Amino acid sequence: MRKKEVAHMEKYIALMEKARAWIDAHRDEFIAELQAWARIPSVSRADLAAPGMPFGPDCRKMLDFAMERGRHYGFDVTEHDGCACSITWGDGEDSIGMIAHLDVVPVGEGWVYPPFGATYLPEHDVMIGRGVDDNKGSAIAGLFAMRMLREFGWPMRHGIRLMCGTSEETGMQDMQRLKEQGLRFPKVSLVPDAGFPVNFGQKGSVDATLHFPCEGNLLRLDAGSVRNIIPDLAQCVVAMPVAEVQQAFATLDAELMAYLTVEACPEGTAIAASGRSGHAAFLAGGDNAISHLTRALAESGILQGSCAAAIRAVADLTADAYGRSEGVAYSDEISGELTLVYGVAHLQNGVLKLSVDCRYPITCQGDALEAALRQDWARRGGSVAAFERSEPFYIPKDDPYVVALQAVYKAATGRDDEPYTMGGGTYSRVVTNAISFGPGMPGTKHDWSAFLPEGHGGAHGRDETIPMQKLYDCCCIYVAALAAMDELVPS
Repeated sequence: MRKKEVAHMEKYIALMEKARAWIDAHRDEFIAELQAWARIPSVSRADLAAPGMPFGPDCRKMLDFAMERGRHYGFDVTEHDGCACSITWGDGEDSIGMIAHLDVVPVGEGWVYPPFGATYLPEHDVMIGRGVDDNKGSAIAGLFAMRMLREFGWPMRHGIRLMCGTSEETGMQDMQRLKEQGLRFPKVSLVPDAGFPVNFGQKGSVDATLHFPCEGNLLRLDAGSVRNIIPDLAQCVVAMPVAEVQQAFATLDAELMAYLTVEACPEGTAIAASGRSGHAAFLAGGDNAISHLTRALAESGILQGSCAAAIRAVADLTADAYGRSEGVAYSDEISGELTLVYGVAHLQNGVLKLSVDCRYPITCQGDALEAALRQDWARRGGSVAAFERSEPFYIPKDDPYVVALQAVYKAATGRDDEPYTMGGGTYSRVVTNAISFGPGMPGTKHDWSAFLPEGHGGAHGRDETIPMQKLYDCCCIYVAALAAMDELVPS
């Protein structure tokens, strides 16, 4: 059946105007709702799995709370095997959807505001806390969009189903598991976990863990906590007097030394390297602290035993974040350059464990990439302890859903931004007919300097911050987008 074109954009413009008035009357409620959700520390922890809570007790608590809020607003609620839930208005089996995630990345150190305090600054109209931007604010925007359509009496032809998952940040095992179990997803869904306008393609991904033999005078090394975050701190301890380390480091160039601190400790010398945190899929602004630390250790020549070769290998691998070191650099016009980040490094029992986060372009051949990476890592003495690969996501730019969502976005903003591709991964990779759409607004630059230090405020960084107006605006867009999608989906 050929999908219909969305007709009469004027009615969706009028719907958004009505939504803006509704939001203006419910701003305080939106703020309080987001604070309640963001105060739950829902880091996904499969290592803490128990019956009914495959991603740990905090995600279980978050899921229960989301379902309670769905019931509070009078919607039907369904749990999906402890992995996710659906909050539904109308026929859940014949529905269009929104799919958000309620798990968050770990906090890390160095926050100015409490990570799970959900601090609202009324003078700036922003909220600060882990998850306020990625992705709990979007989940609430979807919930409030459902409320509006119901209260407005909009004549929907299908049900609306808000799905909330709990392991998106750790590999999307939640939706993978439900897909394997045969869960029936909505006919078409919006994924509010990217930027406006329509994201029509996502790079493929490789998530892996490498092991390097690492014995000798390197006693400890720790950096990073999540593979998709560029680490801003790397620390180690070397069994060597501090005076000897300082003498060896005197040969390093001044630019590298600016990243380093060296001090005596009971076991010998503690060395730390600083960097700048960022998302592994978006390299601009990020600076990998592992690269600085391993380069200093390798170039100074202070290491003895197998740790010397291991650190040299890691220094070479982290010297470049585009796959050039490994010989797999690739780019295409659709999705840009391949990125390859090593974001977590830990020395345990004579083994240096190193994480891999690779985002490869849509036209790149995944099998050939995997073979080349495995060969290069083996040549350097590394063994592959874990390896997962996800294929790219792509839908044509002239797809009727893309065209309709682009029209809604233009009507809401007056902007002519083109649909885009990205290296970040969302539920679009896993869930059939799921299109990433917002909430990030192009052309907006935020100055947090009045209340945050430089480098703070990003979605995966310290003091994650969201302007509340951004959520209000995208909520109004989602109201019209859901209505427009409802018109296109075959009955």
